[in-house]
Amino acid sequence: MMTAQLDDIDRQILDLLQREARMTNAAIAAEVGLTAPSVFERIRKLEQRGVIRGYTINVDPALLGKPMTAFIRVTAAFDAKYDAGLAAISQDADVLECYGVAGEDCLIIKTVVSDPGELNELLNRIRGHVSVQHSVTMIALRALKENAPLNVLPKPERPVAAKRVRAKQ
Repeated sequence: MMTAQLDDIDRQILDLLQREARMTNAAIAAEVGLTAPSVFERIRKLEQRGVIRGYTINVDPALLGKPMTAFIRVTAAFDAKYDAGLAAISQDADVLECYGVAGEDCLIIKTVVSDPGELNELLNRIRGHVSVQHSVTMIALRALKENAPLNVLPKPERPVAAKRVRAKQ
């Protein structure tokens, strides 16, 4: 995979949009020192290159009747059901995130549900899609950090340590 070539202004624009996707081009322009049309053009190019994949909102699941966040680790058999099962799990409306991982497990799944019964229904659907050998479900008690923006700003350069020169004696 190739890394997108971004300049510091592109990175500033991305940082601002990650924090507030509804920020106007004029407001972004004021922050980065460009005109609004220049910002519009940069954003359009970032979208065309796939750097910006879309825009979304961040909702509170608890206020929508889904107060329980859970993470499910799954070890599954690599059998005839596996590939189709992964596709089905990835399409399940209750699966917010699904990662194929290296290590002891095959998958890590994030969900938000209304109650333990709904979580059990999801676990049963997962078991129907893949041959689960082992699973561990962890219920989050509280979110300490979530939905953090990706750090796209350049890291500050470290000052070069001065070399010690020994005085000749």
